[in-house]
Amino acid sequence: MNRFLLSAVGVAALASLGFMSTGPAHAWATKCDNNVDAQIDDEYRIYFHTSGNELSEESIERIDRAHSIASARDVAQLCIVGQASKEGDSKRNANLAYGRAEAVAKAFVARGWRRDQIVVKSKGESWGFMTDWLTDDSAADRRVDVTFSY
Repeated sequence: MNRFLLSAVGVAALASLGFMSTGPAHAWATKCDNNVDAQIDDEYRIYFHTSGNELSEESIERIDRAHSIASARDVAQLCIVGQASKEGDSKRNANLAYGRAEAVAKAFVARGWRRDQIVVKSKGESWGFMTDWLTDDSAADRRVDVTFSY
C-alpha cells in the first residue's frame, strides 16, 4: 500500500472512534449540550509543556479570560477537550490529554463553575495542527480546547 492510502485509512479509523474518554468516572457532565459554540478561539486554548499537565501563568490568564467571557455570556456548560502530541505511547498520550483537560476543568471549578456544568474529554493524540505522517512533539498539539454551550 502506498503511504497516502495508509494515511487515509489511519485517519478514517481514528475518526470512526470519535472522542476517546479516559480516566476515572466522576461527577463531570458526560456530553456537551446542543448549541455548542464550536468556534474555538485561540484565546481559550490552553497550552502545556511536553509530558506535563501543570498550568502556567499564561494558562491561568487564558482560563481567567474564558471564565469572564463565559460568565458574561451566561454560558450553561463548558466543553473541555484535552490533546497531546503524537510523540510516545498513544495510550499514555490519551491519559495525559485527559489529565490536562481535568486540570483546566478544576481551575474552572475553583472559579465557581459546578462540576456538572463541565464536560471533560480526551481527544488523545492531536491530529489537528500536524499532518498524520509527522510525529514531532508540537507545542500546538499539547493543548486543551475550551468551548461554550448555551
